[in-house]
Amino acid sequence: SNMAELCVRSVLVTGANRGLGLGFVQHFLRMPKPPQWIFATCRDPKGQRAQELQNLASKHPNLVVIALEVADPTSIKAAAAKVGEHLGGSGLNLLINNAGMVKPKTLDAETLEDMTETYTTNTVGPLLMGQ
Repeated sequence: SNMAELCVRSVLVTGANRGLGLGFVQHFLRMPKPPQWIFATCRDPKGQRAQELQNLASKHPNLVVIALEVADPTSIKAAAAKVGEHLGGSGLNLLINNAGMVKPKTLDAETLEDMTETYTTNTVGPLLMGQ
């Protein structure tokens, strides 16, 4: 695959505590030449759902776990500052906007609040992250 040839010095993965996000982190750690820095973000790094991520971080010094809520500009700025502490002025090479949410329900049960939350997380979040 192309990712085998991909050589990145630093990568940030959102929603990294489970599913595809965790899979990306595991993949980068297993590469013959892993990135110098892997920033794995999730809402609650200290929580039960991030246990596997914390286990990996305890074994891999290049893996940094950071709290991040992609729909919250303040949280993004704080995470960016933490990333900057490790990277200095060199900047991030790769951003994987993996975090997302879905609240499956029938059309008549849909609400403005849930649609707004979903749009903010899945659409506005990646835009804010890119900025």
